[in-house]
Amino acid sequence: MKRKGIVLALAALAAGGVQAQDSGRSGDSELTLAEVDALTHRLDMMPEIYGQLGLVMEHRDTDGARGSETAFRDSNSWIGLRNRTELMPGTEGFFRAEWRSIPTRADEDRNRMFDEHVEYAYIGLEGDFGRIWGGVDDTVYEQQLDHVANFFEGEFRHEDGGRDTRRHPLGPYTTGRDRLVQYTTPSWGDLRLHAAVQLNEDGSPEVGNDQEKESRPYQAVLSYTPGNWEWALGMDSNDGGDVLGANPSERERLQAGNENTYGGRMTYEGERWHFTAQYQHRKDIASVAALLTSYRIGPNRFSVSWERERDELAQEVSGGDLDSETTNAYTAQVMHDLTESMAVYVEGYKASSNEQTPDRFDLMVGARYRF
Repeated sequence: MKRKGIVLALAALAAGGVQAQDSGRSGDSELTLAEVDALTHRLDMMPEIYGQLGLVMEHRDTDGARGSETAFRDSNSWIGLRNRTELMPGTEGFFRAEWRSIPTRADEDRNRMFDEHVEYAYIGLEGDFGRIWGGVDDTVYEQQLDHVANFFEGEFRHEDGGRDTRRHPLGPYTTGRDRLVQYTTPSWGDLRLHAAVQLNEDGSPEVGNDQEKESRPYQAVLSYTPGNWEWALGMDSNDGGDVLGANPSERERLQAGNENTYGGRMTYEGERWHFTAQYQHRKDIASVAALLTSYRIGPNRFSVSWERERDELAQEVSGGDLDSETTNAYTAQVMHDLTESMAVYVEGYKASSNEQTPDRFDLMVGARYRF
């Protein structure tokens, strides 16, 4: 929200009220500087409302299915609140809360409502000591190492049965987004250390329902940002985490194995050209590699990516004949900025596998509006 404009508008409205009620003033319809400062301070304490509205016409074609599908649907819409305020010289407090959709009365289970609708909900402190925060957020590992998976607009694919699956694979790490405490150090000559721990305590619903075990998985990431370059190396301990797609006996074996995930990323961010290369690996689980390049000409941005996921669990989960399942995904996007807030785009996606997963081809034409 444009706070300066709000201050001026309120000041103008308040001036008329003050002039009518304050008999001590004569011929002066303007607020004093102290009154404007007081209004500004109050507005600074108010949260900022922001969000995105997205719509897309999506054509999906799945190999082996009974024909293609076309749908007009929501695409990554959300609304949020955020604010930061000075608590003392050199130290600020901040918070952020963001929802993917609006909860309804039909969501009777409050835990389910929170998990399905809240995207971010955290509070923290920032100052000369660095930045520390806790709550629901992307982990520092995902923020620093999973850029390609979060770059494109068509993040999710609507499958048969009403469920959504990810088009772009995240790395093989399991530390979750909730119950997090995270910390980022101040910059030491372009170097920063990022750390996170997830508190899976015995009072957590997932632990109580035997979906997870009591644990404190952690992450550590080192980032280096000289000039236009960004380099990052990180690990995830995966303690007590689940492995999506694994059957119960396989899940127990993987949790007992407790293999770490290791990853690295390199990014060049120029005035017009952007390039990212990243790789992540977890022994006996999976490895994910990705390349992304984009080029901007005026209000137009052209982007192409290649992603390769090697799933070591595919044979045991699906009963396949191969040692592993390898999936290659290709994405191309053209985006045009109509204004600073609104953009339209065309995005194509193709994924092929050497195992039982059918090939997929999607074409999307969409628009987004940010405020």
